[in-house]
Amino acid sequence: MRKIQHYNWDLSKIYKTETEFEEEIQYVRELNEKLKALGEDIKGNFKSYLETMTDARRRIYKLRTYSHRKHDEDTRQTHGQKISMTVENLANDYDTITSNFRPSLLSLSKEELEKLIEDYDLENYRKYLDKIFRYKEHTLTAGEEKILGSLSFLQGAPADAYNLLMNSDIEFPFIESAGVKLSHANYVNLIKNKDEEVRKETFIKYYETLKGVDNTISSLQFNNVKGLAAEAKLRNFNSAREMELFKDDVEEIVYDNMIEAVRENLPHLHRYYEIKKKYLGLEKQHMYDIYLPLATEEDKKITYDEGKEIILKGLTPLGDEYLEIIKEAFDNNWIDVYPQPGKRPGAYSSGSYDTEPYILMNYTDNLDSVFTLAHELGHSVHSYYSRKNNDFLYSGYTIFVAEVASTTNELILLDYLMKNATSDGEKIYLIDFYIDNFKGTVFRQTMFAEFEKLTHESVENGQVLTLDDFNKIFYKLNQDYFGEAVISDEDIQLEWAKIPHFYSNFYVYKYATGFSTAVKLAKNILEGDQEALEKYINFLKDGGNNFPLDQLKAAGADISKKETINEAMEVFKGLVDELEELTK
Repeated sequence: MRKIQHYNWDLSKIYKTETEFEEEIQYVRELNEKLKALGEDIKGNFKSYLETMTDARRRIYKLRTYSHRKHDEDTRQTHGQKISMTVENLANDYDTITSNFRPSLLSLSKEELEKLIEDYDLENYRKYLDKIFRYKEHTLTAGEEKILGSLSFLQGAPADAYNLLMNSDIEFPFIESAGVKLSHANYVNLIKNKDEEVRKETFIKYYETLKGVDNTISSLQFNNVKGLAAEAKLRNFNSAREMELFKDDVEEIVYDNMIEAVRENLPHLHRYYEIKKKYLGLEKQHMYDIYLPLATEEDKKITYDEGKEIILKGLTPLGDEYLEIIKEAFDNNWIDVYPQPGKRPGAYSSGSYDTEPYILMNYTDNLDSVFTLAHELGHSVHSYYSRKNNDFLYSGYTIFVAEVASTTNELILLDYLMKNATSDGEKIYLIDFYIDNFKGTVFRQTMFAEFEKLTHESVENGQVLTLDDFNKIFYKLNQDYFGEAVISDEDIQLEWAKIPHFYSNFYVYKYATGFSTAVKLAKNILEGDQEALEKYINFLKDGGNNFPLDQLKAAGADISKKETINEAMEVFKGLVDELEELTK
């Protein structure tokens, strides 16, 4: 048993003993068996089926939180692997048993559904049921859905093959100038190396390796796009994009506004690269130079306890209640802080309705770790508010808004650090850090979103896309987005092939909208408007009650309007202006 210390999370708050955990698993097995029996007549057992299904899902989330956290503490231990697999098997059984609920619900007329809600006194379930029922006109007959479901593995096949190809089959070469073997994991650090020879060799060899499988990747991507287009047509959508955005009740104009606003503000990004080129003394700025940092203030050591104090001071504008929740996270063992042998790398926030919103960190005593901690605390506070203020059914927020709270935390912390910077070097580093996040999350992801839009539209218009077509579309976008201060090296035309998110279908635009929204909300809060802060906290409390665009509009950022995105772009322009002044 792991000894709980101040720097470890405390999972005993979920289950005090392994016996409690095992008893919960057995109870969910019994609920699954009950669902099997009730499922023979869902309409006749509607209330009992709904309540049992909800109870089982809630308990599975709790079991997952415990088992996955135990596994991540030390991935070498077979016990953690075993209990995680046990819970996943249990969850798969639940999914299989309840798979007929959605088709059964959608087979009803609106009048029949209303009668069931009234007869069984299910008003609390209304929003939950309505969000499913909105798919009715996009749902096929029971027989057709069964056929489509049995072939769903074909839709996922391109993504599965791509992941195996990129993560298992590709063999990267040795980087002689750095003395290490190239990999997906170390590419980013190598491309940031101060030695131009290392950066150039890394860039060339990475894309040379991709060229060995580029025709395969283009075939996988084309079939992924073609398969999604076919499903959209079958489901009575005008396009694959419309189908994917429908899930969040987002109109396509939001997507298009994002692209249009970003394109209108590309001159500010181009100016940034001109400033960077001059400041770094680069005669020519290649694609392998764009990730070079302007300053190295991140080398300053910041202990975890110092980091906590920085966060508490920096996030003061979010109010006393918000800070009390963060203090609870620090004081009550929500966070697993330091790297340990076998511990999962990276960072995340994860929990369930009946647990703490735990945070996994691998804190390494630098400013980057402080920002990562602030980011994950944003997720955890959002989850805390959502769960404390809603029933289980409405306690989960969507992916569309998931990064808003975490990014808002980072931006408010960044504002504090910039205002308290003690040297020009520190200011340059912090501004460049902000700009780097902005261009990576807004400009870059919008470029990807535009690529996705163009390729899907081409296929839906009957075109066949080959490797050359994908490359030409991407290369033109790269030239547009990076401007004349950066040489669009020929190899960069293949960058699209290294982006796994293209198999998550119209997902990348959410990064751009989320960051733009956070910029606007952080600005509102930092201006000291108490009403703006109250709106923001209410947004965090809404959970899954309303659709994301409605939530963000109520919070003070109507992302459906281009003006909101342009407000965020004004912040970006101001940062570039300030950087230009500091680097003269």
